[in-house]
Amino acid sequence: MPVFQSFENAAGHFRIVLLEPEIEGVYVHVFETAESVFPERDYLQDTLQDAMEFCAENFGVPESSWRTAATYD
Repeated sequence: MPVFQSFENAAGHFRIVLLEPEIEGVYVHVFETAESVFPERDYLQDTLQDAMEFCAENFGVPESSWRTAATYD
């Protein structure tokens, strides 16, 4: 399951994680603080490109800030 994360955004969130499971779409998980154990918000987008565009439009995440992560933690 590919995982991407960004710590850069204009909305003031700690980090945003994109999960691309094998079964459906791409999950956008928004962690508001460094202490957040679970995402405070989550959204489902059709594709990875859709998810990145959604994050750019809604949270101000620069496209160049996405990094692959070995695990989701």
